[in-house]
Amino acid sequence: MKIKKALSTCFILALVLGGCAPWAMVGGNFENPAQNFKAEFPNGWRKFNLAKDDVLITKDGLSLQFIRISRSPIEKELQHTEKKFTKEMLPQEVAEIVIQNFRSNSNIMNQQILTNNPAEIGGYPGFKIVVVFQTKAGLTKQSIIYGFLSGDSYYEILYEAAKRYYFTKDESDFEKVKDTFKLLRDNV
Repeated sequence: MKIKKALSTCFILALVLGGCAPWAMVGGNFENPAQNFKAEFPNGWRKFNLAKDDVLITKDGLSLQFIRISRSPIEKELQHTEKKFTKEMLPQEVAEIVIQNFRSNSNIMNQQILTNNPAEIGGYPGFKIVVVFQTKAGLTKQSIIYGFLSGDSYYEILYEAAKRYYFTKDESDFEKVKDTFKLLRDNV
């Protein structure tokens, strides 16, 4: 037990002292060449550095609110549905698959789709979905999902927050991130 605790402490120290702290303050222009985007992040938010396939930021903690920007190959299987995206899909067809994936998630309950509308994201035709749901612990959350296809990639900008207080409080920060989102290169 002491060895396990010592190894755990060494690992944490290595992360912190090695410059790989799990959280870093963000604010202002942010560019991520690996995910092929840039956006302006709000001041006072922190980026989770250990996220591998997406960019994840929060202000007060992941269970209260977060913004996630992700890019995935269109042929990648979705977590909760067997349907896949194709290059030829219209934005609303992509939105329907995202909704099906959301509704098939057994970790959330009482899913309600409030809106599903066309939207422009960084100059690309896409969609905006607004949903409300409950976690297994009974917390009611609300999300906004913007998504679009470009080349062989599906891009998603998601905001999720506790419906009471946090959703409305930080929604404008999220919309600013979405409004400043741009791809670095087209059709990548």
